[in-house]
Amino acid sequence: MRRPRYRSLAHGADLRVAVWGADAEELIRNAVVAAGTLALGNLPRLPVRSRVRVRPWPADLPSRLVRTVNEALFHLYARRQVALEFTLGSAGGTLGLADLPPGLKPELEVKAATYHDLRPSRRARRFAAMLTLDV
Repeated sequence: MRRPRYRSLAHGADLRVAVWGADAEELIRNAVVAAGTLALGNLPRLPVRSRVRVRPWPADLPSRLVRTVNEALFHLYARRQVALEFTLGSAGGTLGLADLPPGLKPELEVKAATYHDLRPSRRARRFAAMLTLDV
């Protein structure tokens, strides 16, 4: 059975999400999936139509996590594009995007990913982080 990729947790006016991944790339990918799923209710199954680099690409993992999720949220709310993929290469991170189908709207407005209690770490051979989303 697959290990969970993320889990929503109760947290006052914000949303907290516990995120896991085998490595930093998978951790960031699962955080992007979690934010998109929470905003839309379900991620649509669509083919990736474009790719955008996350710029500037931060030096540390907490900043990479927050920056990438915020970039995905920007594309969702400002450009009506959903992030379906994340890849990490030598030059930084890239999001795979698809246009939202007509009529599909976010169910929840997620303003931003924050650094609050983020503290990504490696535990039991996988990475874990507590991502707080401002709603």
